[in-house]
Amino acid sequence: MTQHFQPISVFDKEPYKKILAFPEGKQTEIKKRLIELKKLGITHVSFTGPLQIEKCQILGKGYVGMVVLAKKDKNVVALKIRRIDSPRKNMTNEAKLLKIVNRIDVGPKFIKNSKNFLIMEYIEGEKIIDWAKKPETKSEEIRLVLNNVLRECYLLDSIGLDHGELSTIDKHVIVGKNKNTIIDFESSSTKRKPSNVTGATQAILIGTGLAKIIQKKIKLPTKLKIINLTREYKKNPTVKNFENITIGLKLQISGKYEKEVSSLYLDKKLEPLIKKIGPCTMRITKNSYQTLVEAIIYQQLSEASATAITKRFLKLYKKFPTPEQVMSTSDKKLKDTGISGTKINYIKGLSKQIIQKEIDFRKISKLKNEQIIEELTKIKGIGNWTAQIYLMFCLQRKDVFPVGDLGIQKGIRDLFSLKELPNSKTMEKYSARWKPNRSIACWYIWKSQRINSIG
Repeated sequence: MTQHFQPISVFDKEPYKKILAFPEGKQTEIKKRLIELKKLGITHVSFTGPLQIEKCQILGKGYVGMVVLAKKDKNVVALKIRRIDSPRKNMTNEAKLLKIVNRIDVGPKFIKNSKNFLIMEYIEGEKIIDWAKKPETKSEEIRLVLNNVLRECYLLDSIGLDHGELSTIDKHVIVGKNKNTIIDFESSSTKRKPSNVTGATQAILIGTGLAKIIQKKIKLPTKLKIINLTREYKKNPTVKNFENITIGLKLQISGKYEKEVSSLYLDKKLEPLIKKIGPCTMRITKNSYQTLVEAIIYQQLSEASATAITKRFLKLYKKFPTPEQVMSTSDKKLKDTGISGTKINYIKGLSKQIIQKEIDFRKISKLKNEQIIEELTKIKGIGNWTAQIYLMFCLQRKDVFPVGDLGIQKGIRDLFSLKELPNSKTMEKYSARWKPNRSIACWYIWKSQRINSIG
């Protein structure tokens, strides 16, 4: 979309003056509003967008106001201009509602407002209906976007705010490159019972617009089934009943951990990671010995280095070696793969204990997480991190969170915009929101960081 910016003085000319004081364009009102704009720091405006009003292209139009592209402090923003004939006397209430939804990371970010203007984040992208009907838009992408839209609807329901217009979500959702955003909160209210999830679900199932496009690309279940699920949700709007709707609509993330990933997808911090990475393909190794040996090799190394060393180590054998085979391999051969002398001692020490039946992995697997960590850390070379990796990648324990892992520390720092690497207490605090699926959350953070762990 071409953005040709002009100074705001253009509002004093035809046909632009009617946009500033729609629908009459009275000169006295225009002068007042130009002063108001200057006080807000708006310097330029661009008449571009999908709608045409008074021979001007604009971003949007509602019963409260018009939305145009503008510049504030050299930043491109969306500027909502209150209509003269609006039933609202000012923009205060809409600004207040936008601030409320921003607290749960929904909607365009609020910037500033005055009596007649609301400045907010400019969301670049396409209306969901235009995006969905493009031939290159794949069914899996549609699932992800609809899942996220319904997730935001659930968040709105949970804070008791009704959008008011989500039964026609094709007009009120913008799909961008990295995110999709619910827009247009002028009809929103905290004084009526929220129906965001039920309204949006209805729009996906019924209608001639978005519903028909979706049904061509995604095979949906019978309407009766979804209607029953939405009724159940309406009676009791819990997370479980919400997830039943997304499962019923087949919007859950596919893959082995689809239930866990779909639950994590409700989290605004993890949603971009999951959207970018896709289904969780966590590799599980049921061989306890192999898991611990590989974890020891990976200690304090980058992913690239550890992977290269592991490959050279495996080339010494036809398949992953037994403890006996490792014990019969010379230290020199092992050192030539890149494994340090200290780690060779750890691996051979572990191998010896297994051969001598000092470790009973079957018995260990029946213990609780804390007990397993306590048992494994008795073995030389195995610390908390290595034991936690064992819990995650061998025993498939789903709620493990290695607070000492550098990659996870960096991930938490970046996700929550912290100034420095978090300590263990801070890590526990921020990860609590992902219980009981923190192992899967870690996998996504590792994938996004491309940094291997520190043990």
